[in-house]
Amino acid sequence: MLFSAFKHKVAVVLAPHADDEILGAGGFISKARAAGWEIDLLFATVSGYSSLQRAEHSADESRLAEVQRAMKASGARSFVAFNQPNGRAAAHLKLDCVPQLELITFIEGYLKTSRPSIVVIPCRGHYHQDHRAFADAALTALRPAPESTLPFVPVVLAYGHAASGWGGTPEFKPNFFIDITDVMDTKLRALACYESQLCEPPHPRSLEAVRQNAAAWGAYAGTRYAEPYECLRCVWQ
Repeated sequence: MLFSAFKHKVAVVLAPHADDEILGAGGFISKARAAGWEIDLLFATVSGYSSLQRAEHSADESRLAEVQRAMKASGARSFVAFNQPNGRAAAHLKLDCVPQLELITFIEGYLKTSRPSIVVIPCRGHYHQDHRAFADAALTALRPAPESTLPFVPVVLAYGHAASGWGGTPEFKPNFFIDITDVMDTKLRALACYESQLCEPPHPRSLEAVRQNAAAWGAYAGTRYAEPYECLRCVWQ
């Protein structure tokens, strides 16, 4: 019903880091693409970094290659990043130090170009500083106002995260669920493309934990597997 309600079938998924789009909305991306939608990705950062969990350092080039493979697996059309490797001063893990106006302007600029019908953003209830900073900027960029200088986006959803039980206040409180039973394996294949980001179970960023998390939300929603969202705005036009 969601995907058949709009003539302009363009959706944008915002992600603080490359892999968050699959962790939080990989099922949405695959189901929307199967319904004939074009899905664009808006990353805050795509860059290599030293991982405490994996005790290794990923390179910028390998992270870009992972994004391309994950896009092909999930069905996303294109991506743009605020912090391109070898471009703007590194903002990875430091988005809370970037002026909010810069992030807001980046998001607004893309929305003016793509004019999406659905935008999916990270939730504010996250322990990670990058997620909170990008979520705050997205909420401002998507503020409710008559269409004028900014396009009006009728549907805004906020995805959770693998460790949504840990995050303090505000906590993630989903009220909208997407049945991803038919694309669960596709989501995991896309996530597996981010080899530098995966961890061994029981880490929440393991393939096993992601499947278990989807099963838990599915039991909550009444399906085998589900992705949870906070529906921040839904205007039928």
